[in-house]
Amino acid sequence: MNRIKIDLDRQRGPINPRIYGNFIEHLGGCIYGGIFDEGNPRSDADGFRLDVLEAVKRLAPTVLRYPGGNFASGYHWLDGVGPRDSRPRRIERAWHTVESNRFGTDEFIKYTRLVGAEPCICVNLGTGTLDEAANWVEYCNGGPGTYYADMRAANGHPEPYNVKIWDLGNEMDGDWQIGHKTAEEYARVALECAKMMKWTDSSIQLVACGDSFPLPHWNRIVLEHLDGWADYISVHLYVNRGDRDAAGYLVHCYNTIESRISRVEAQIAAAAMRKPVAISFDEWGIGLPRGRQYTLADGLVAAIYLNAFLRHPKTVTMANYAQLVNVIPNITASRDDIFLQATFFPIELYRHHSRGVSLDVWVGCPNLESEGRTAPVLDVTAAYDQQSRSVTVNVVNMHPTDDVEATIECQTGGFAGVANIFVMNASSVEDSNSFENKEKVQVKALQEAMSGDKVPYRFPAHSLTVMKMFLY
Repeated sequence: MNRIKIDLDRQRGPINPRIYGNFIEHLGGCIYGGIFDEGNPRSDADGFRLDVLEAVKRLAPTVLRYPGGNFASGYHWLDGVGPRDSRPRRIERAWHTVESNRFGTDEFIKYTRLVGAEPCICVNLGTGTLDEAANWVEYCNGGPGTYYADMRAANGHPEPYNVKIWDLGNEMDGDWQIGHKTAEEYARVALECAKMMKWTDSSIQLVACGDSFPLPHWNRIVLEHLDGWADYISVHLYVNRGDRDAAGYLVHCYNTIESRISRVEAQIAAAAMRKPVAISFDEWGIGLPRGRQYTLADGLVAAIYLNAFLRHPKTVTMANYAQLVNVIPNITASRDDIFLQATFFPIELYRHHSRGVSLDVWVGCPNLESEGRTAPVLDVTAAYDQQSRSVTVNVVNMHPTDDVEATIECQTGGFAGVANIFVMNASSVEDSNSFENKEKVQVKALQEAMSGDKVPYRFPAHSLTVMKMFLY
């Protein structure tokens, strides 16, 4: 019999709510035609799409990262403040478009307030200057009596925005990036930028660029230079299915994500920093071939990511799904409609139910094997919420055709009352949502009475099951 053992004394660490963040960029229809669509009857007076806004509120992102992404490395924030009709239209060289600048810092902050997210701003270390980055901090956080703080007030926002999270550039290790740098070049400019930004507001937290793909020395050099200044080092990771079948895809993703976290954890430990940094998964997501939507298999990959974050709560303390709307999205919007992608539902479920302390779960079950790699057929995490005396157990059944039965055993006490159970599934692991059929992949909410210290449960094939169970 397969077993899942829950022990309240085996705690991995507190779950940081910042792992439930998201990301918006001036790319495709993410902002223009996504969250912001002036003149659309579905938008409010500020230009915010109300149907998209309501869906974002369901996700309730704790962090919202902006303005990029590759876009950030050529973006000058002063172009995006002041009266909208007076803002310059610029050639946008990262994504080869024209940027209207009608959505900028003030609109972004207002949107974060509407959805209840903490803003994270990525400064331009491609074509930008140290002054420009520090002045952006002053514009957002400065009190009255200095030039850029007074500019913010003149633009209708007298109170400081108090933006606490700032990225020191984006993917500067990549030759696709405007202003691409070697590790030494980046570390030097990032250090000087960090000094100016923290000397403008000492309360901010800074995210240093980690490597976008494994490089031999990048993270070591960055960590050494920014010791005492950086609070996080970033990880950007996008997994791709390729030509794998569904089971092989899930096994590949399970191993790829775990291995990336372990590698960066080892690099942080080896750096022996005076002030250890945490990992920010600034961008995590799933490659989406042009012309198709996310399948149930992709939704299960989103849950596998979240399970990995829960297994590493002491090091992974911030994460942003990329991206929110229309571009490798959680939400897809046309001019007059929206639908929710399969990636939406795991993020919504974990955000609202996996809180408190991450538990070290013992799982006994068979493995799946693909390409010489293995993964447990049941990928399981658990979160203990002391306030409600509840344990949320998250179970991804990776098997593409078979239900898997397991006994959930509580080693410290037992279960009582009615459990709330949420199951994300579809008829096929290859099913996806669309404008024509918005509920092929969906979540069904169930309730089931549970008692005692051992509870059997059958986990459906190709599914995510989130079980919120109460303890006596």
